[in-house]
Amino acid sequence: MNSRSAVLFLLVLVLGIPLLQAVLTWVISLLAAMGDEPAGNVLTFVNTGFRVTWLVCIVGLVVALALRSVDESKGE
Repeated sequence: MNSRSAVLFLLVLVLGIPLLQAVLTWVISLLAAMGDEPAGNVLTFVNTGFRVTWLVCIVGLVVALALRSVDESKGE
């Protein structure tokens, strides 16, 4: 995987995971309104996992962009 595809993959994750979190938050509130608290609790833990994944992807994107910048400056 070259640096360009890694940056593209991380960018898609950084932009896509918040959309997934918004949908999960809506589903959690829907389940709570229907009275299904156990399923809402499980999805809350899943949503927390997505938050951690999103933070890791942001850090990875920053590192990948920094490495790409260093590689481009070496070429000059």
